Amino acid sequence: MNEFNIYLNDQSEQVKVIDEDKIEINQKKFDYQLIELSNKKYLLKLNNKVFEIFHLNRSEQENIIMVNGKTLNLTIRTALEEKAYQLISKSESDGNHKTIIKSPMPGLVLRIFKAPGETIKKGETVLILEAMKMENEIKAPVDGILFEVIAEQGKPIEKNKILFSIK
Repeated sequence: MNEFNIYLNDQSEQVKVIDEDKIEINQKKFDYQLIELSNKKYLLKLNNKVFEIFHLNRSEQENIIMVNGKTLNLTIRTALEEKAYQLISKSESDGNHKTIIKSPMPGLVLRIFKAPGETIKKGETVLILEAMKMENEIKAPVDGILFEVIAEQGKPIEKNKILFSIK
């Protein structure tokens, strides 16, 4: 079963894909069918309701869709990505305005993209953490200077251990 957190205009919905024609949204079960009509046009059937969806724009952070004429910002995260996002969003900050980012899960540090002293922007990928055969981008939660990188490329790291800090 695949689990996702879907944000429509910042309203969160928990979605579980049960099988190819059953889905659960916020613990309510639906029959569903998603039909691709063209490159950016879809029909979504939930029980007996039909929704016409146009995929207007895609960026790294979000999608913009139109559902039955209403424009919505759409963000989709897997359950693992959501957990990582929540942990990073709650990163600790000390009195020197240093933001400490901890590992949201145990894994292997595959690649580090930034070195201490480099300027970093919020949302920029700092490192890739492999967990459960999935590559997870660990992004900067704030703008600043990369103060220190504790994680080592090619080395395993445990959950809640410090990966890096930003000042």
